[in-house]
Amino acid sequence: MPRTKSRLAVAGLIFTGCLHTAIAQDVLLQFEGSGDETGVTDPGVSEFDFMGSSWSGGVIASEGQPRLYASGVFSYEVIAGQAAVSFAEPVTRVRFFYVHGGGFPAGTAAAMSADGVVLETLDSNAATVFADSSNFVTFATTAPIAAIEFSGGVIDDFSYRTAADVFDFALAEGSWVNADPAFVGERQGILFDYGPTLNALFMAWFTYTLNPIAPSNATPTDVGSPGHRWMTALLSLDGNRATGTVSAGEGGQFAAPPTGFQRGRERGTFTVEFTACDHGIVTYAIDAPQVSGEFEIIPLEKLVNPNGFECG
Repeated sequence: MPRTKSRLAVAGLIFTGCLHTAIAQDVLLQFEGSGDETGVTDPGVSEFDFMGSSWSGGVIASEGQPRLYASGVFSYEVIAGQAAVSFAEPVTRVRFFYVHGGGFPAGTAAAMSADGVVLETLDSNAATVFADSSNFVTFATTAPIAAIEFSGGVIDDFSYRTAADVFDFALAEGSWVNADPAFVGERQGILFDYGPTLNALFMAWFTYTLNPIAPSNATPTDVGSPGHRWMTALLSLDGNRATGTVSAGEGGQFAAPPTGFQRGRERGTFTVEFTACDHGIVTYAIDAPQVSGEFEIIPLEKLVNPNGFECG
């Protein structure tokens, strides 16, 4: 979703009076000293704090070279070969414009865990044109990021998501759909059912295939499509994540007695990370055929009634 310049995008909601909370925010830094950044990211500033992030070792400056920027005419330049940003609370899904050239040497960004372990490294890209999407890099570490160290380069449009606290999975119950507008009407969705005594989340993912497999002696029926597929899993819970082995149901027939062909076959893994009560990120990896991916989901009710929807 396009962001208005220098605005703080808030994706999460804060719930009071609940045993568990889900707090998540999307933060965008553009180093322009305007909007939410007024008085914080002014030209010439080297050390500053913004929305839980603390910066040092670089300087906010303009070189008059559009290829060095993703927005405006200022960026955060790494000087003396070292700069860093640390977070008051660990964050996830860090994405930023990272380039070198025009007098700035190439650099490497190292994401660090709270105990100082390097989680992942990313190299700067050769500067090309203003806001070139190919010059953005993304940290997608499993563990939250406590700090990032930079050895060189120029940084702009720095965004991150604050880590969610323990999620109340009862808020996930119901029907969810792909958040991408292009998938609306594709007749796919995910159902969640929370079992508090099990401390687990049951998931049923309804999708389809163009190459349906059915037993040769299956009873013909014109109810539904032979390409329909249900993928199911009983997900274990940890913080705001639910993870488990996904199985494919096979052999079921509409309104038919047992045929001996019904079975569930393990096909891969499924993870959903709830960043808010109305937003989740699904990652999956299917073994055969090998296919994996990631997509964002929202409650079906929010899709149908975006103005009237309220969490919980």
